[in-house]
Amino acid sequence: MKKLLHRIVLLTALSGLLVGCSAGTTFRTYGGEALSSMQVAVIQGAQFLRQDWLNRYIDSVRFAQVDDVPVESNVRYSSVEVTPGFHDINVYFYWDMGSARGLAPALVSYAASRETLSRTLRFNARAGEVYTVRAQPIFHPGPREITNLSHVDFWVEDQRGNEIVTREEGRYSPDLGTN
Repeated sequence: MKKLLHRIVLLTALSGLLVGCSAGTTFRTYGGEALSSMQVAVIQGAQFLRQDWLNRYIDSVRFAQVDDVPVESNVRYSSVEVTPGFHDINVYFYWDMGSARGLAPALVSYAASRETLSRTLRFNARAGEVYTVRAQPIFHPGPREITNLSHVDFWVEDQRGNEIVTREEGRYSPDLGTN
């Protein structure tokens, strides 16, 4: 009995590890053989820890499309690899729903298509660089929950903290739609 319980605990831990590994993979936006890290730029989405009385959630910036390449199964990817040059990166704010899995796919689709929760950011990616797409959720007065989320502002920083796409350029502007 003790060995069986030990095996169940070990299998549960291993399956959790495998699920966790798949959520942090990188999506390649170019075809052919994989290029070295000095030949590509990596763009990663920032993550945000949110905690309520009982649970911890990790909200994040996710990628919907890079140039004309849709990022399939986009919730799986925390970063994208691009070749050097100018790129249009379509990002959205992914609100972690925790155990409410039934709503999650619909909310991901909703967030990726809403101009208040998504943005297309254009910048020149340099080979060998790692960029982070940052976000700032803006809430209506009241509790900081998805029902009170007004919009999200996005920007891009390089490894040194320099803004490559400024907060102003990635800010939601209702008069202009998306930037």
